[in-house]
Amino acid sequence: MNLRFLRTVVAVSKHGSLNAAAQSLGLSHSAVSLQIKALEEELQFAILDRSRRPPVMTGAGLALVDHARRIEDVASDIRALAKGHRLSGRATLGAAPSTVQSLMAPSLARLVADHPALEIEMLSASSASLLDRVRDGAVHAALVTAPRDPDPALSLAPICDEPYQMIVSTRAGALPFDRLLATRPFIWFDRRTRLSFEIEAYLLRHGWAARSTMEVDSFEGVEALVRNDLGISILPRRALAPALEGIRVIPLPNERLTRPIVLASRRNSPRAGLIQSLEQILRDLVAGA
Repeated sequence: MNLRFLRTVVAVSKHGSLNAAAQSLGLSHSAVSLQIKALEEELQFAILDRSRRPPVMTGAGLALVDHARRIEDVASDIRALAKGHRLSGRATLGAAPSTVQSLMAPSLARLVADHPALEIEMLSASSASLLDRVRDGAVHAALVTAPRDPDPALSLAPICDEPYQMIVSTRAGALPFDRLLATRPFIWFDRRTRLSFEIEAYLLRHGWAARSTMEVDSFEGVEALVRNDLGISILPRRALAPALEGIRVIPLPNERLTRPIVLASRRNSPRAGLIQSLEQILRDLVAGA
């Protein structure tokens, strides 16, 4: 079985069409089509449903994609052995948006410096979305907020715990935590997330109510609104992030609430060497802060 043909199948699944896959691989449309047909003849099942326009993957084709990704991962590790144990090949990594700047970007820079033959594809999306992509093999590892419920299919390597804190504009008066909640508008980060669920539960446990006025889907957006004295919020103190200019921080009273950041991957991943290297870099980065 030709590894290049398997790589083509993965590209068609990833990009959604023969044309897009051909462009990503530097091949012609006809070359991609011929490779798919050659695999279909060898395997004796249809990879594409050509009755649809454009053609789509069959169920058997999708199952093949999952195996093809694993084979390519193993092939990359074998090539790495021939290069003195340096990692090589293509790796798809993910990071929740709030972890990209302070954690993932410097870690990837070191990973690529240590292993220049690696080709990194980077995806930023919500933690829930990235966990789904790790499960289906589309992403090798992702830096995310730990899921509430454990998943036996996933390995979750702890990286750091980020303590929650109230953030207030430096223009606001020096009121205590409970008075700020009672008198100032509250700006929520995306309320569909585990983060906001835990903040709301924390407030309820202690009998506090937030004067909800706005909801924003990025930490930077929440911080900008707070900086301009449009309200207050509660967010985790992101690991290694610089101090927030124009913002005063107040620790949460009564209990310590944290956001656990983990590196998620599939158990027994064929790219275990890559994942272990990234995990160690992340931990070294946090420890050296």
